[in-house]
Amino acid sequence: MNFSRKRNIVKLKNHPFGRIFWNYFEELYLRTLSTNQSLRKQTFQVIPYLVGALITGTVAFLYSRIFSLAEHWSILVFEYSPLSVFVITPLSFVLSWWVAQRFAPYTKGSGIPQVMAALELEKPEEKSFIRSFVGLKVILVKIFSSAIKVLGGGIVGREGPTIQIGSSIFLEIKRALPKWWINISEKNMLIAGAASGLASAFNTPLGGVIFAIEELSKFHIKYYKTPLFIAVITAGLTAQGLGGSYLYLGTPKTGFEGLKVIIGIVLVGVIGGYLGSKMCVLLLKFMQFFGKITSNPRKVLVIILCGLWVATTIYFLGFEAMGSGKEIMERVLFTNYKSVEWYLPLVRIVGLMTSFGFGGAGGVFAPSLSTGATVGAYVSQLLHLTGGNANLLILIGMTAFLTGVTRAPFTSAIIIFEMTDRHSIIFFLLIGGFLANIIANFVSSHSFYDQLKDLYLKDVKEKVEVKKE
Repeated sequence: MNFSRKRNIVKLKNHPFGRIFWNYFEELYLRTLSTNQSLRKQTFQVIPYLVGALITGTVAFLYSRIFSLAEHWSILVFEYSPLSVFVITPLSFVLSWWVAQRFAPYTKGSGIPQVMAALELEKPEEKSFIRSFVGLKVILVKIFSSAIKVLGGGIVGREGPTIQIGSSIFLEIKRALPKWWINISEKNMLIAGAASGLASAFNTPLGGVIFAIEELSKFHIKYYKTPLFIAVITAGLTAQGLGGSYLYLGTPKTGFEGLKVIIGIVLVGVIGGYLGSKMCVLLLKFMQFFGKITSNPRKVLVIILCGLWVATTIYFLGFEAMGSGKEIMERVLFTNYKSVEWYLPLVRIVGLMTSFGFGGAGGVFAPSLSTGATVGAYVSQLLHLTGGNANLLILIGMTAFLTGVTRAPFTSAIIIFEMTDRHSIIFFLLIGGFLANIIANFVSSHSFYDQLKDLYLKDVKEKVEVKKE
């Protein structure tokens, strides 16, 4: 029976019509097999990104709650005893610096330059330092150090730290994979983690993707676009599922009426870009000055002086001289009280420099947005603009100042657009961002993050040379 069946199959294959059918069937089988292999490969590639995104979204949500609680407590303490800031602020700054310096030195500051540096460590002798920039210890120290600093009224944010946390989580997932798992690019995981962190922090998935393309990626997006999109969407949905669907700033009314608004857009774009980039130049000089101090007691003295400066501004100016500044953005966008004093942008800038420059964890994203909001509010005040017209300048001020810091106008504009759901003003935001970017390039040819990244890479190279000796 089997012999007869085989003979019939041979006759069928030799028959002209049978040969056509057999070839078609064989081709269909091979194509199906190849497709299944491709699907299996894609599935194994996507699983680590999904797991990393779920964890990142969860950690980002918990971190946002810890950070918000610390900000809330700092306000309660100030309301209860205004003079207490002269003790609490310096102490919190010293503790924030000590924890980072003692347990994970590269958790200081924002976290974005550290991720950028990790992406560029390619030589075998340098790769061991990647764990210094991203890893489990970095996550724990980052959260604690930044929360302590903001508890004392420091002008820092959690968005940059969340980016470093996201990359750290994805890297840990990558290193936990068994040896038989399909090979996954470490760089792709770092980039996807950073984008997922930003998307979770601001609830801005498009902003996360654009940030990955504009700020982090040095190669073509086609090599990692699907895992990146999946990671960003999953992390964003996870954070939303835990915290609810929300807009970071709500939906302010905006308008565009009259020649004065056009003048205001240009002024805010130019001033915001200049102040943002100039702040970074001065901040970098302060960080270099602090880095040259070799004596720990002297470092502590400088940190205490920074804390006393911030405490003084808090004591005399109140809540608007402390924290990330979200309350300022909400006030000028959603109330009729949009006026700000001329010195408030400068107070926020100096406060950010003295909160950030000595080390300890904390980002510049949200403080940059709030400072830009004060710039836009003050210019609209000078031009006697109110309502939606003033709100438009405030949002452009946020875009311009952030662009001056990051040199990423697309990312800045998209983040503001997604935070406020203002589709109609996207072109005005882009104009403000591009104007700011042009002015910022006159102030300094390199972004703040790029310069910090280069300093970290230089530090790694020096340590590698010491090891060789």
